Amino acid sequence: MGELIEIDGSAGEGGGQILRTSLALSVITGRPIRLSSIRARRAKPGLQRQHLACVEAAAAISGAKVRGAAVGSQVVVFEPGPLAGGEHRFAIGTAGSTGLVLQTVLPPLLAAPAPSRVIVEGGTHNPLSPPFDFLARAFAPLLGRMGADVRLRLERHGFYPAGGGRVVCELAPARLHPIALVETAPVTRRSARVILSRLPTHVGRRELGVVQERLGLADADCTVDEVDSPGPGNALLLEVERAGVTEVVTGFGEKGVRAEKVAADACDELERLLAAGVPVGEHLADQLLLPMALAGGGRYRTLPASLHTTTNIAVIQRFLDVAIATSPIDGGVEIAVGSYCL
Repeated sequence: MGELIEIDGSAGEGGGQILRTSLALSVITGRPIRLSSIRARRAKPGLQRQHLACVEAAAAISGAKVRGAAVGSQVVVFEPGPLAGGEHRFAIGTAGSTGLVLQTVLPPLLAAPAPSRVIVEGGTHNPLSPPFDFLARAFAPLLGRMGADVRLRLERHGFYPAGGGRVVCELAPARLHPIALVETAPVTRRSARVILSRLPTHVGRRELGVVQERLGLADADCTVDEVDSPGPGNALLLEVERAGVTEVVTGFGEKGVRAEKVAADACDELERLLAAGVPVGEHLADQLLLPMALAGGGRYRTLPASLHTTTNIAVIQRFLDVAIATSPIDGGVEIAVGSYCL
């Protein structure tokens, strides 16, 4: 076991991504870590239930010794053991994001000695975290291009605040290889999908009305899916397909926020991406950093780097001896990793 790495959770954007990336890389490298000032820049600092679930999940797949794993804790000491595949089941216990728990364990499990099946129960469509559809339609296919076999299945939707969703992820050990995403291919398909649980159908129809007016989508490319979930919920998913890359932009319904506002905000985000002329959106850019670092190389063009992105780069470089360079381009930045920095 290597020397303990001290991680300041208040650095950069000071949120949960520092925790998740540090846990994943601790398991992968076998290096123990001490995380302090966890989520110090958030209104409720320290571990919340979904962050605690990430710690517990990372510990479960690596037989780790952990100190400070409790709701509200701002200091965690994590000493990983041997990485193990097999079946793992994690119940967040709230509407906390299943996607963020998967974000923590998926990269390490690609390096496990055996295939894995991971079941996570909690929220599947949460504001401020990647919804299931983004992981399944945008992120997992790119992992596939890098050599991974990751299969995701949504067994039950879970919306904030009720939760109760369930996601199954099956994956095999893989050696990732670099890819480059620098060319912005023409859009081959655009679609909009509204997911509703325990809400009137007209909510979805109003959202799609705004989308069709703003983006010019045909009726055939717009759907409303009413699903069975423990609580009410609404997600609007705007999908753009290009050769080799699919982007998913999501808007979430909130109490007191009109359906038209939800749709307009999602359309604004998609239009910013399309106007920038880059192949990779802001959220996908964050997700790709760690796999490319583990692959030893990669390059992509995206929107201007957020504090979230630059913080994640800094954390990765605490564990891995890999160069990561950002260069301004028209419409955003180009991020080069490892061998692609040469």
